[in-house]
Amino acid sequence: MKNKLRSLAVLLAALLLLSGCGRLTVESVMNVIAPTETPIPGADVTFQGDQVETVEPLRLTYSDMDGLFSPFWAETDGDRTVASLTQLSLLAVEGNPSPSEILVQTNEDGSSTVTIQLREGLTFSDETPITARDLLFTYYVLMDSDYDGPSQVKTLPVRGLSDYWNGMDVDMYSKYITIFDMTYNGGRYDKDLQEALENARRAAKENGISEERLDGDAEVKKAKAALDAYDTERAEEIRSAIEEAWRRDAQALVDYTMANYSGTIALRTDYTKEQVMANPGLQVMYTMLDRGFGSMNEEGGFTSVGDLSWDLAEAFPTVEDLYSVMYAAYNGDAAQYWSIEGYGRGDMIANVENELVQRWAPEDEYWRGSVDNIAGLELLSSRTVKITLEYCDESILKTLTDIWIAPLHFYGDADLFSAENNRFGFTRGDLSAVRAHAGEALGGGEFVYRETDVRTVYLDPNGFYWLGQNEAPYVVLTKQ
Repeated sequence: MKNKLRSLAVLLAALLLLSGCGRLTVESVMNVIAPTETPIPGADVTFQGDQVETVEPLRLTYSDMDGLFSPFWAETDGDRTVASLTQLSLLAVEGNPSPSEILVQTNEDGSSTVTIQLREGLTFSDETPITARDLLFTYYVLMDSDYDGPSQVKTLPVRGLSDYWNGMDVDMYSKYITIFDMTYNGGRYDKDLQEALENARRAAKENGISEERLDGDAEVKKAKAALDAYDTERAEEIRSAIEEAWRRDAQALVDYTMANYSGTIALRTDYTKEQVMANPGLQVMYTMLDRGFGSMNEEGGFTSVGDLSWDLAEAFPTVEDLYSVMYAAYNGDAAQYWSIEGYGRGDMIANVENELVQRWAPEDEYWRGSVDNIAGLELLSSRTVKITLEYCDESILKTLTDIWIAPLHFYGDADLFSAENNRFGFTRGDLSAVRAHAGEALGGGEFVYRETDVRTVYLDPNGFYWLGQNEAPYVVLTKQ
Protein backbone atom coordinates (compact mmCIF):
# COMPACT_ATOMS: atom_id res chain seq x y z
CA MET A 1 0.00 0.00 0.00
CA LYS A 2 2.88 2.43 0.84
CA ASN A 3 4.48 1.78 -2.54
CA LYS A 4 1.22 2.58 -4.31
CA LEU A 5 0.81 5.89 -2.44
CA ARG A 6 4.42 6.80 -3.14
CA SER A 7 3.93 6.16 -6.87
CA LEU A 8 0.78 8.29 -6.89
CA ALA A 9 2.62 11.19 -5.19
CA VAL A 10 5.45 11.05 -7.74
CA LEU A 11 2.93 11.06 -10.56
CA LEU A 12 1.13 14.12 -9.17
CA ALA A 13 4.40 16.00 -8.76
CA ALA A 14 5.30 15.29 -12.36
CA LEU A 15 1.95 16.59 -13.47
CA LEU A 16 2.50 19.83 -11.61
CA LEU A 17 5.84 20.35 -13.32
CA LEU A 18 4.42 19.58 -16.71
CA SER A 19 1.53 21.90 -16.25
CA GLY A 20 3.71 24.94 -15.67
CA CYS A 21 1.56 27.98 -14.96
CA GLY A 22 -1.43 26.20 -16.42
CA ARG A 23 -4.36 25.30 -14.20
CA LEU A 24 -4.48 21.69 -12.89
CA THR A 25 -7.97 20.13 -12.94
CA VAL A 26 -9.45 16.85 -11.63
CA GLU A 27 -10.27 15.87 -15.17
CA SER A 28 -6.70 16.33 -16.32
CA VAL A 29 -5.41 14.24 -13.44
CA MET A 30 -7.93 11.45 -14.08
CA ASN A 31 -7.09 11.43 -17.77
CA VAL A 32 -3.59 10.47 -16.83
CA ILE A 33 -4.48 8.05 -14.02
CA ALA A 34 -7.34 6.33 -15.87
CA PRO A 35 -7.09 7.26 -19.53
CA THR A 36 -9.53 4.52 -20.51
CA GLU A 37 -12.89 3.31 -19.14
CA THR A 38 -12.56 1.47 -15.81
CA PRO A 39 -12.81 -2.27 -16.49
CA ILE A 40 -15.66 -4.28 -14.92
CA PRO A 41 -14.35 -6.97 -12.51
CA GLY A 42 -14.39 -10.33 -14.22
CA ALA A 43 -15.02 -8.84 -17.68
CA ASP A 44 -11.78 -10.33 -18.94
CA VAL A 45 -12.68 -13.80 -17.72
CA THR A 46 -13.91 -16.21 -20.40
CA PHE A 47 -16.26 -19.12 -19.33
CA GLN A 48 -16.25 -22.29 -21.30
CA GLY A 49 -18.99 -24.98 -21.29
CA ASP A 50 -22.73 -24.74 -20.27
CA GLN A 51 -23.65 -22.31 -17.51
CA VAL A 52 -25.46 -24.02 -14.58
CA GLU A 53 -28.93 -22.57 -13.88
CA THR A 54 -30.14 -22.28 -10.29
CA VAL A 55 -33.32 -24.33 -9.67
CA GLU A 56 -35.83 -22.44 -7.56
CA PRO A 57 -37.60 -24.16 -4.66
CA LEU A 58 -41.22 -25.17 -5.14
CA ARG A 59 -43.37 -22.54 -3.43
CA LEU A 60 -46.94 -23.44 -2.41
CA THR A 61 -49.60 -21.79 -0.26
CA TYR A 62 -52.42 -22.96 1.99
CA SER A 63 -55.43 -21.31 3.61
CA ASP A 64 -55.82 -23.50 6.70
CA MET A 65 -53.63 -25.95 8.60
CA ASP A 66 -54.06 -27.97 11.82
CA GLY A 67 -50.63 -29.61 11.78
CA LEU A 68 -52.15 -33.09 11.33
CA PHE A 69 -49.91 -34.42 8.56
CA SER A 70 -50.68 -38.11 9.13
CA PRO A 71 -52.13 -39.99 6.13
CA PHE A 72 -55.05 -40.93 8.41
CA TRP A 73 -56.05 -37.54 9.83
CA ALA A 74 -54.90 -34.87 7.33
CA GLU A 75 -58.05 -32.91 6.48
CA THR A 76 -57.43 -29.17 6.00
CA ASP A 77 -55.94 -28.03 2.71
CA GLY A 78 -52.54 -27.35 4.30
CA ASP A 79 -52.40 -30.70 6.06
CA ARG A 80 -53.50 -32.57 2.94
CA THR A 81 -50.87 -30.80 0.84
CA VAL A 82 -48.13 -31.95 3.20
CA ALA A 83 -49.58 -35.46 3.26
CA SER A 84 -49.95 -35.64 -0.53
CA LEU A 85 -46.29 -34.66 -1.00
CA THR A 86 -44.85 -36.96 1.67
CA GLN A 87 -47.12 -40.01 1.30
CA LEU A 88 -47.42 -42.53 -1.52
CA SER A 89 -50.87 -42.64 -3.11
CA LEU A 90 -52.25 -46.01 -4.08
CA LEU A 91 -53.40 -44.43 -7.36
CA ALA A 92 -51.53 -42.68 -10.15
CA VAL A 93 -50.88 -38.96 -9.59
CA GLU A 94 -50.80 -36.28 -12.33
CA GLY A 95 -50.26 -38.62 -15.25
CA ASN A 96 -47.53 -40.68 -13.59
CA PRO A 97 -47.74 -44.46 -13.62
CA SER A 98 -49.49 -46.09 -10.67
CA PRO A 99 -47.48 -47.76 -7.90
CA SER A 100 -50.04 -50.56 -7.90
CA GLU A 101 -52.11 -52.68 -10.23
CA ILE A 102 -55.81 -52.76 -9.30
CA LEU A 103 -58.07 -55.49 -10.69
CA VAL A 104 -61.87 -55.51 -10.14
CA GLN A 105 -63.88 -58.70 -10.65
CA THR A 106 -67.64 -59.20 -10.34
CA ASN A 107 -68.65 -62.47 -8.67
CA GLU A 108 -71.68 -64.68 -9.34
CA ASP A 109 -73.36 -63.68 -6.06
CA GLY A 110 -73.25 -59.99 -7.04
CA SER A 111 -70.28 -59.16 -4.85
CA SER A 112 -67.06 -57.67 -6.22
CA THR A 113 -63.44 -58.55 -5.55
CA VAL A 114 -60.79 -55.82 -5.70
CA THR A 115 -57.24 -57.18 -5.94
CA ILE A 116 -54.42 -54.68 -5.31
CA GLN A 117 -50.85 -55.64 -6.19
CA LEU A 118 -48.00 -53.26 -5.30
CA ARG A 119 -45.06 -52.76 -7.66
CA GLU A 120 -41.73 -54.28 -6.73
CA GLY A 121 -39.03 -52.06 -5.25
CA LEU A 122 -41.26 -49.49 -3.53
CA THR A 123 -39.73 -47.98 -0.38
CA PHE A 124 -40.57 -45.35 2.21
CA SER A 125 -38.30 -42.32 2.56
CA ASP A 126 -36.32 -44.07 5.33
CA GLU A 127 -35.50 -46.92 2.89
CA THR A 128 -37.93 -49.37 4.53
CA PRO A 129 -39.58 -51.53 1.82
CA ILE A 130 -43.29 -50.95 1.20
CA THR A 131 -45.22 -54.22 1.38
CA ALA A 132 -48.79 -55.50 1.53
CA ARG A 133 -48.45 -55.54 5.32
CA ASP A 134 -48.37 -51.73 5.24
CA LEU A 135 -51.41 -51.66 2.98
CA LEU A 136 -53.36 -54.11 5.17
CA PHE A 137 -52.44 -52.09 8.27
CA THR A 138 -53.68 -48.93 6.54
CA TYR A 139 -57.04 -50.49 5.69
CA TYR A 140 -57.56 -51.91 9.18
CA VAL A 141 -56.95 -48.47 10.70
CA LEU A 142 -59.37 -46.83 8.26
CA MET A 143 -62.00 -49.51 9.00
CA ASP A 144 -61.59 -49.57 12.78
CA SER A 145 -64.61 -48.61 14.88
CA ASP A 146 -62.45 -45.99 16.65
CA TYR A 147 -61.39 -44.24 13.42
CA ASP A 148 -62.76 -40.68 13.21
CA GLY A 149 -60.71 -39.14 10.40
CA PRO A 150 -61.85 -37.79 7.02
CA SER A 151 -61.67 -41.09 5.10
CA GLN A 152 -65.00 -42.79 4.35
CA VAL A 153 -63.56 -46.27 3.81
CA LYS A 154 -65.29 -47.59 6.96
CA THR A 155 -68.69 -46.75 5.41
CA LEU A 156 -68.15 -49.05 2.41
CA PRO A 157 -69.92 -52.43 2.05
CA VAL A 158 -66.82 -54.48 2.87
CA ARG A 159 -67.80 -58.07 3.56
CA GLY A 160 -67.63 -58.90 7.26
CA LEU A 161 -66.94 -55.34 8.43
CA SER A 162 -70.02 -55.04 10.66
CA ASP A 163 -69.34 -58.50 12.12
CA TYR A 164 -65.81 -57.35 12.97
CA TRP A 165 -67.10 -54.23 14.70
CA ASN A 166 -69.65 -56.25 16.66
CA GLY A 167 -67.21 -59.05 17.45
CA MET A 168 -69.75 -61.68 16.36
CA ASP A 169 -71.91 -62.68 13.43
CA VAL A 170 -74.82 -60.41 12.60
CA ASP A 171 -77.55 -62.88 13.63
CA MET A 172 -76.19 -63.28 17.16
CA TYR A 173 -75.60 -59.56 17.52
CA SER A 174 -79.12 -58.72 16.31
CA LYS A 175 -80.63 -61.22 18.74
CA TYR A 176 -79.12 -59.58 21.80
CA ILE A 177 -79.58 -56.03 20.56
CA THR A 178 -83.29 -56.90 20.32
CA ILE A 179 -83.25 -58.32 23.84
CA PHE A 180 -81.63 -55.15 25.14
CA ASP A 181 -84.15 -52.93 23.36
CA MET A 182 -87.11 -54.96 24.60
CA THR A 183 -85.80 -54.97 28.17
CA TYR A 184 -84.67 -51.38 28.22
CA ASN A 185 -86.97 -49.39 25.98
CA GLY A 186 -86.27 -45.72 26.59
CA GLY A 187 -85.98 -46.31 30.33
CA ARG A 188 -88.85 -48.84 30.58
CA TYR A 189 -88.42 -51.43 33.32
CA ASP A 190 -90.71 -53.92 35.05
CA LYS A 191 -92.37 -51.08 36.98
CA ASP A 192 -93.97 -49.97 33.71
CA LEU A 193 -95.32 -53.46 33.08
CA GLN A 194 -96.64 -53.60 36.64
CA GLU A 195 -98.38 -50.27 36.05
CA ALA A 196 -99.83 -51.63 32.80
CA LEU A 197 -101.26 -54.61 34.70
CA GLU A 198 -102.85 -52.35 37.31
CA ASN A 199 -104.37 -50.16 34.59
CA ALA A 200 -105.81 -53.25 32.87
CA ARG A 201 -107.37 -54.44 36.11
CA ARG A 202 -108.84 -50.97 36.79
CA ALA A 203 -110.32 -50.79 33.28
CA ALA A 204 -111.86 -54.24 33.71
CA LYS A 205 -113.50 -53.18 36.95
CA GLU A 206 -114.91 -50.08 35.28
CA ASN A 207 -116.40 -52.36 32.63
CA GLY A 208 -118.25 -54.32 35.31
CA ILE A 209 -115.87 -57.23 35.77
CA SER A 210 -115.98 -58.50 39.36
CA GLU A 211 -112.84 -58.88 41.50
CA GLU A 212 -113.13 -62.66 41.33
CA ARG A 213 -113.21 -62.66 37.52
CA LEU A 214 -110.49 -60.04 36.88
CA ASP A 215 -107.73 -62.56 36.17
CA GLY A 216 -109.85 -64.00 33.37
CA ASP A 217 -110.21 -60.69 31.53
CA ALA A 218 -108.36 -60.74 28.18
CA GLU A 219 -106.49 -57.46 28.68
CA VAL A 220 -105.56 -58.34 32.24
CA LYS A 221 -104.25 -61.75 31.13
CA LYS A 222 -102.19 -60.07 28.38
CA ALA A 223 -100.66 -57.53 30.77
CA LYS A 224 -99.88 -60.22 33.35
CA ALA A 225 -98.24 -62.42 30.71
CA ALA A 226 -96.01 -59.54 29.68
CA LEU A 227 -94.97 -58.96 33.28
CA ASP A 228 -94.33 -62.66 33.90
CA ALA A 229 -92.23 -62.93 30.73
CA TYR A 230 -90.15 -59.92 31.62
CA ASP A 231 -86.51 -60.73 32.38
CA THR A 232 -86.20 -58.91 35.69
CA GLU A 233 -82.64 -60.15 36.26
CA ARG A 234 -81.43 -58.84 32.90
CA ALA A 235 -83.31 -55.58 33.47
CA GLU A 236 -81.48 -55.07 36.75
CA GLU A 237 -78.17 -55.72 34.97
CA ILE A 238 -79.05 -53.05 32.41
CA ARG A 239 -80.16 -50.62 35.09
CA SER A 240 -76.93 -51.10 37.05
CA ALA A 241 -74.73 -50.72 33.95
CA ILE A 242 -76.49 -47.54 32.84
CA GLU A 243 -76.28 -45.96 36.28
CA GLU A 244 -72.57 -46.77 36.41
CA ALA A 245 -72.07 -45.24 32.96
CA TRP A 246 -74.11 -42.19 34.03
CA ARG A 247 -71.83 -41.70 37.03
CA ARG A 248 -68.77 -41.85 34.75
CA ASP A 249 -70.43 -39.44 32.37
CA ALA A 250 -70.83 -36.88 35.16
CA GLN A 251 -67.06 -36.42 35.16
CA ALA A 252 -67.00 -36.45 31.35
CA LEU A 253 -69.62 -33.68 31.40
CA VAL A 254 -67.43 -31.58 33.72
CA ASP A 255 -64.43 -32.06 31.41
CA TYR A 256 -66.51 -31.20 28.34
CA THR A 257 -67.91 -28.06 29.96
CA MET A 258 -64.46 -26.85 31.03
CA ALA A 259 -63.06 -27.47 27.56
CA ASN A 260 -65.87 -25.77 25.67
CA TYR A 261 -67.76 -23.32 27.90
CA SER A 262 -65.24 -21.95 30.40
CA GLY A 263 -64.89 -18.65 28.56
CA THR A 264 -67.85 -17.05 30.36
CA ILE A 265 -66.89 -18.04 33.92
CA ALA A 266 -65.87 -14.51 34.91
CA LEU A 267 -69.11 -13.09 33.47
CA ARG A 268 -71.40 -15.50 35.32
CA THR A 269 -69.60 -15.93 38.65
CA ASP A 270 -67.29 -14.02 41.00
CA TYR A 271 -64.44 -16.34 40.02
CA THR A 272 -61.83 -16.11 37.30
CA LYS A 273 -61.37 -18.89 34.79
CA GLU A 274 -58.00 -19.68 36.36
CA GLN A 275 -59.53 -20.07 39.83
CA VAL A 276 -62.19 -22.46 38.59
CA MET A 277 -59.79 -24.51 36.48
CA ALA A 278 -57.57 -24.99 39.55
CA ASN A 279 -60.39 -26.23 41.81
CA PRO A 280 -62.29 -29.47 40.99
CA GLY A 281 -65.18 -28.46 43.25
CA LEU A 282 -65.61 -25.14 41.44
CA GLN A 283 -65.51 -27.00 38.13
CA VAL A 284 -68.45 -29.14 39.26
CA MET A 285 -70.24 -26.01 40.49
CA TYR A 286 -69.80 -24.26 37.15
CA THR A 287 -70.97 -27.36 35.26
CA MET A 288 -74.17 -27.35 37.32
CA LEU A 289 -74.57 -23.63 36.69
CA ASP A 290 -73.92 -23.93 32.97
CA ARG A 291 -76.36 -26.84 32.60
CA GLY A 292 -79.11 -25.21 34.64
CA PHE A 293 -78.87 -27.52 37.63
CA GLY A 294 -78.42 -24.70 40.15
CA SER A 295 -77.52 -21.06 40.75
CA MET A 296 -75.31 -18.82 42.87
CA ASN A 297 -76.99 -17.83 46.14
CA GLU A 298 -76.98 -14.54 48.05
CA GLU A 299 -74.33 -15.73 50.51
CA GLY A 300 -71.83 -16.31 47.72
CA GLY A 301 -72.36 -20.05 47.73
CA PHE A 302 -74.18 -22.33 45.31
CA THR A 303 -77.58 -24.02 45.52
CA SER A 304 -78.61 -26.85 43.23
CA VAL A 305 -82.05 -27.84 42.09
CA GLY A 306 -83.36 -29.95 44.95
CA ASP A 307 -81.98 -27.39 47.43
CA LEU A 308 -78.54 -28.84 48.07
CA SER A 309 -76.13 -26.04 49.04
CA TRP A 310 -72.37 -25.51 49.31
CA ASP A 311 -70.65 -22.40 50.70
CA LEU A 312 -67.76 -22.70 48.16
CA ALA A 313 -65.36 -21.82 50.93
CA GLU A 314 -65.08 -25.05 52.87
CA ALA A 315 -67.71 -27.15 51.10
CA PHE A 316 -67.82 -27.84 47.36
CA PRO A 317 -70.03 -30.07 45.21
CA THR A 318 -68.52 -33.35 44.00
CA VAL A 319 -68.97 -35.32 40.80
CA GLU A 320 -71.19 -37.71 42.77
CA ASP A 321 -73.32 -34.71 43.79
CA LEU A 322 -73.62 -33.74 40.14
CA TYR A 323 -74.77 -37.26 39.25
CA SER A 324 -77.35 -37.26 42.05
CA VAL A 325 -78.72 -33.88 41.02
CA MET A 326 -78.96 -34.92 37.36
CA TYR A 327 -80.53 -38.28 38.23
CA ALA A 328 -83.22 -36.52 40.28
CA ALA A 329 -83.76 -33.84 37.64
CA TYR A 330 -84.38 -36.48 34.94
CA ASN A 331 -86.26 -38.83 37.28
CA GLY A 332 -83.77 -41.58 36.55
CA ASP A 333 -84.49 -41.53 32.81
CA ALA A 334 -81.05 -41.96 31.26
CA ALA A 335 -82.41 -41.85 27.72
CA GLN A 336 -83.97 -38.44 28.26
CA TYR A 337 -80.83 -37.25 30.03
CA TRP A 338 -78.65 -38.31 27.14
CA SER A 339 -80.91 -36.81 24.47
CA ILE A 340 -80.40 -33.40 26.11
CA GLU A 341 -77.01 -33.50 27.83
CA GLY A 342 -75.09 -35.85 25.53
CA TYR A 343 -74.44 -33.45 22.64
CA GLY A 344 -70.87 -33.53 21.36
CA ARG A 345 -69.88 -36.73 23.16
CA GLY A 346 -69.90 -40.48 22.52
CA ASP A 347 -73.27 -42.20 22.91
CA MET A 348 -73.41 -43.38 26.53
CA ILE A 349 -76.41 -45.72 26.15
CA ALA A 350 -75.14 -47.23 22.89
CA ASN A 351 -71.84 -48.00 24.62
CA VAL A 352 -73.66 -49.73 27.48
CA GLU A 353 -75.76 -51.66 24.99
CA ASN A 354 -72.69 -52.88 23.12
CA GLU A 355 -70.90 -53.76 26.36
CA LEU A 356 -73.80 -55.93 27.56
CA VAL A 357 -74.34 -57.60 24.20
CA GLN A 358 -70.64 -58.56 24.22
CA ARG A 359 -71.19 -60.05 27.69
CA TRP A 360 -74.44 -61.90 26.94
CA ALA A 361 -73.85 -63.37 23.48
CA PRO A 362 -70.94 -65.73 24.36
CA GLU A 363 -73.25 -67.36 26.92
CA ASP A 364 -75.75 -68.29 24.22
CA GLU A 365 -76.06 -72.01 23.44
CA TYR A 366 -75.71 -71.21 19.74
CA TRP A 367 -72.62 -69.03 20.11
CA ARG A 368 -70.36 -69.54 17.10
CA GLY A 369 -67.29 -67.74 18.41
CA SER A 370 -65.96 -64.19 18.17
CA VAL A 371 -65.13 -62.47 14.87
CA ASP A 372 -61.56 -61.19 15.04
CA ASN A 373 -60.92 -60.11 11.47
CA ILE A 374 -62.67 -58.58 8.47
CA ALA A 375 -63.66 -61.48 6.23
CA GLY A 376 -63.46 -59.37 3.08
CA LEU A 377 -59.94 -58.09 3.75
CA GLU A 378 -57.21 -60.62 2.96
CA LEU A 379 -53.42 -60.65 2.68
CA LEU A 380 -52.58 -62.82 -0.36
CA SER A 381 -48.83 -62.27 -0.65
CA SER A 382 -46.07 -59.84 0.30
CA ARG A 383 -47.33 -57.44 -2.38
CA THR A 384 -51.03 -58.32 -2.76
CA VAL A 385 -54.21 -57.56 -0.81
CA LYS A 386 -57.73 -58.70 -1.77
CA ILE A 387 -60.89 -56.87 -0.72
CA THR A 388 -64.40 -58.29 -1.15
CA LEU A 389 -67.33 -55.87 -1.35
CA GLU A 390 -70.99 -56.84 -1.18
CA TYR A 391 -71.48 -54.58 -4.20
CA CYS A 392 -69.34 -52.03 -6.00
CA ASP A 393 -69.63 -49.00 -8.29
CA GLU A 394 -67.22 -46.29 -9.46
CA SER A 395 -67.80 -44.14 -6.39
CA ILE A 396 -67.17 -47.02 -3.98
CA LEU A 397 -64.05 -48.09 -5.86
CA LYS A 398 -62.65 -44.54 -5.79
CA THR A 399 -63.25 -44.21 -2.03
CA LEU A 400 -61.66 -47.61 -1.43
CA THR A 401 -58.50 -46.98 -3.47
CA ASP A 402 -57.96 -43.23 -3.08
CA ILE A 403 -55.76 -43.62 -0.01
CA TRP A 404 -52.13 -43.17 1.05
CA ILE A 405 -50.10 -46.24 2.06
CA ALA A 406 -49.06 -45.65 5.68
CA PRO A 407 -45.85 -47.22 7.03
CA LEU A 408 -46.71 -49.87 9.61
CA HIS A 409 -43.35 -49.49 11.38
CA PHE A 410 -43.91 -45.75 11.96
CA TYR A 411 -47.64 -45.17 12.52
CA GLY A 412 -48.32 -48.61 13.95
CA ASP A 413 -46.39 -51.32 15.80
CA ALA A 414 -44.79 -54.02 13.67
CA ASP A 415 -44.59 -56.30 16.72
CA LEU A 416 -48.38 -56.20 16.93
CA PHE A 417 -48.83 -57.33 13.33
CA SER A 418 -49.55 -60.98 12.55
CA ALA A 419 -52.30 -61.42 9.98
CA GLU A 420 -52.55 -65.15 10.61
CA ASN A 421 -53.18 -64.43 14.29
CA ASN A 422 -55.65 -61.57 13.62
CA ARG A 423 -53.29 -58.83 14.79
CA PHE A 424 -52.93 -55.79 12.56
CA GLY A 425 -50.41 -53.39 14.08
CA PHE A 426 -52.50 -51.72 16.80
CA THR A 427 -55.05 -52.50 19.51
CA ARG A 428 -58.44 -53.13 17.95
CA GLY A 429 -60.97 -50.45 18.87
CA ASP A 430 -58.25 -48.18 20.30
CA LEU A 431 -56.33 -45.99 17.85
CA SER A 432 -54.65 -43.86 20.53
CA ALA A 433 -51.20 -45.18 19.61
CA VAL A 434 -51.80 -44.37 15.93
CA ARG A 435 -53.20 -40.93 16.82
CA ALA A 436 -50.02 -40.18 18.76
CA HIS A 437 -48.31 -39.72 15.36
CA ALA A 438 -51.09 -37.61 13.83
CA GLY A 439 -48.81 -34.57 13.62
CA GLU A 440 -45.95 -36.41 11.91
CA ALA A 441 -45.28 -37.14 8.26
CA LEU A 442 -43.31 -40.13 7.01
CA GLY A 443 -44.17 -41.99 3.84
CA GLY A 444 -43.11 -43.00 0.37
CA GLY A 445 -44.02 -39.74 -1.38
CA GLU A 446 -41.96 -37.38 -3.51
CA PHE A 447 -40.77 -35.25 -0.58
CA VAL A 448 -39.63 -35.69 3.01
CA TYR A 449 -40.84 -33.55 5.90
CA ARG A 450 -38.07 -31.34 7.32
CA GLU A 451 -39.63 -28.84 9.75
CA THR A 452 -42.39 -26.33 10.44
CA ASP A 453 -41.20 -22.80 11.20
CA VAL A 454 -44.10 -20.82 12.69
CA ARG A 455 -46.64 -21.25 9.86
CA THR A 456 -44.20 -22.32 7.14
CA VAL A 457 -43.52 -25.97 6.30
CA TYR A 458 -40.31 -27.12 4.62
CA LEU A 459 -39.99 -30.37 2.68
CA ASP A 460 -36.93 -31.88 1.02
CA PRO A 461 -36.77 -34.20 -2.01
CA ASN A 462 -37.10 -37.91 -1.28
CA GLY A 463 -34.00 -39.59 -2.67
CA PHE A 464 -35.76 -42.95 -2.56
CA TYR A 465 -38.94 -41.93 -4.39
CA TRP A 466 -39.83 -44.70 -6.80
CA LEU A 467 -40.13 -42.35 -9.82
CA GLY A 468 -36.84 -40.58 -9.10
CA GLN A 469 -35.83 -37.57 -7.05
CA ASN A 470 -37.57 -34.28 -7.76
CA GLU A 471 -35.32 -31.54 -9.21
CA ALA A 472 -36.60 -28.86 -6.81
CA PRO A 473 -34.09 -28.29 -3.97
CA TYR A 474 -36.93 -28.11 -1.44
CA VAL A 475 -40.58 -27.11 -0.96
CA VAL A 476 -41.79 -24.05 0.95
CA LEU A 477 -45.44 -24.14 2.03
CA THR A 478 -46.70 -20.83 3.44
CA LYS A 479 -50.05 -19.39 4.52
CA GLN A 480 -51.67 -17.35 1.76
